[in-house]
Amino acid sequence: MSGSLLLEKVISSLVNTAPPGELIGVSKDLSSIVFDQAGSNTVNSSIEDYIKENGAIISSKYIAIKHNKDEQSTKYVDYINKKKFNIDLTANKAIDFEDYESDVQYPTYFDELVGQLESYGADHYPSTYAFTIIPEGNKVHVVIIGQRINQENYYTGQWKSHYVIEDKNISGGVKLDIHYYEDGNVRLNFDENVEGKLDGSGANSIINFINSTENKITIKIVENFNGLNQKSFKNLRRLLPVTRSKINWGSAIGNYKLGSDVVHKK
Repeated sequence: MSGSLLLEKVISSLVNTAPPGELIGVSKDLSSIVFDQAGSNTVNSSIEDYIKENGAIISSKYIAIKHNKDEQSTKYVDYINKKKFNIDLTANKAIDFEDYESDVQYPTYFDELVGQLESYGADHYPSTYAFTIIPEGNKVHVVIIGQRINQENYYTGQWKSHYVIEDKNISGGVKLDIHYYEDGNVRLNFDENVEGKLDGSGANSIINFINSTENKITIKIVENFNGLNQKSFKNLRRLLPVTRSKINWGSAIGNYKLGSDVVHKK
């Protein structure tokens, strides 16, 4: 394998495994260690591929993902505001806006769903929140991303929900990615597929399904985490004796019952 292909593979791997809230930092770090235009292009191309495949919040309020990528340009489509935009990858900002009129037919519940998703985000997502609705033939994609980025306190986290609605069928998945790196490096990934039937054909039934699904998944994550903490992690700890103090393994070992037995050869 040539050096350029190896570099491309390494960069792509580093970008693909980066926590969602740390893409800008990864981009800057990688750009600082490549020394030519080809290397910089590889970094940008890898980040573009990551955004298309996984989705990302841009400028804290837009979402870019492969489902709203404009096939005729480098831009992404915001169907809610009827705009197209490019992305400044170095700053994660939406730029070069232009008006956009889609040939795709919007569902009748589109505007109502926009309003309900705004209220849903205010009620359930305490930090950065963005969503988009993407009409695609007989299907409608709803993508929700919530992030909490606090690198000063060494953690980042993202919740991403992606639902596909077709008639009264709804399917999709929820992905959670949390990274905590103070005095260590811990990462939690959770991925669950969902599917079901809507009890109606309007915005209310969609929001009700999303709300019920995400509440159940939240409870499941908390229960799994508590089980991990109380069982698996607990078994890894070095338990203290009943005195709740560390054992002095020197001459004072005879003060303990087991040590006394050993010392007196009982």
